[in-house]
Amino acid sequence: MRAVYLANYFVAGCIAFSLLGWIASLHPITFRAVLCLIAATAIIWCLSWLLDFSLSSALKISVRDLQAYLIAAGAMFLVGLGVYLCT
Repeated sequence: MRAVYLANYFVAGCIAFSLLGWIASLHPITFRAVLCLIAATAIIWCLSWLLDFSLSSALKISVRDLQAYLIAAGAMFLVGLGVYLCT
């Protein structure tokens, strides 16, 4: 059942990232805003990988589950980036 929830979040994340890419293409200011948002998200993602053991205890989930969510988030980023670059 967790795989189904993770797949739903994956698809929603891909759609959200594609929407952000479309919004970024509308105006240079929105491009900068989306770029700052993506940079902040990337920093948080990298810090989550570095601090996965302490973060998993704070969130009260296992390290494996946290790493699965982080891998899914990275895949969402790559798929969304691919959709944005292909449009």
